[in-house]
Amino acid sequence: MPDYRLICANASRLHGNFAIYQVPPASDNMQQIISLAWLSRPAAPGTRITFTWSTAMSFVWGERGNFRGRSYFAACQQVPADPDRENLIDLGADEFGAPDFSALRVGGPPGVLTVRQRNAIFDFPVHVGIAIGGAAVYTVDFHANISTSFIAHRDRYWVMFGGYSPGEAIDATSITNGVILDFSTITPTQSVIMGSDNILRAGPVERLT
Repeated sequence: MPDYRLICANASRLHGNFAIYQVPPASDNMQQIISLAWLSRPAAPGTRITFTWSTAMSFVWGERGNFRGRSYFAACQQVPADPDRENLIDLGADEFGAPDFSALRVGGPPGVLTVRQRNAIFDFPVHVGIAIGGAAVYTVDFHANISTSFIAHRDRYWVMFGGYSPGEAIDATSITNGVILDFSTITPTQSVIMGSDNILRAGPVERLT
């Protein structure tokens, strides 16, 4: 059952995608955490779209490839996780040398999802991260014998309008037209509008006509 809903209206003359993403909190991770265009859908001028999602979290590993000058992540395996309980997992190679999650357990800091990258060598690029509602939100490059901790916002999301596709790697710190939205059980539905002045703003649902 979906936890949250976002209504997006395009009142501009621009063709583009509404995309939801997250900005990783500041941390002491040795690895650079890459944000992804988490959910994305096109919206023609004069139309509206609606996103719904669950805040259930999971560990994910996959591959990131380039297509037409852009980097995209494709998930290969997901394991359900709980930031306050089963929040620690290992990623290593199975007996055939394939990447594989194992040993999901309680043990990491509360509110944090941690991947222990085991002593393994892969002859193709592997990336690990976390997902919300089944779609990856952050990833990092796999490096043997390193633990990476992820903190995701269950209730805070960023929205942008542009040419972003699902799973596309983005530089979240350089986006200047993003809108921050805070959801809760009291306000499970939020809305944004791309105005006729080409500025994206949060706004009440009744204004999205």
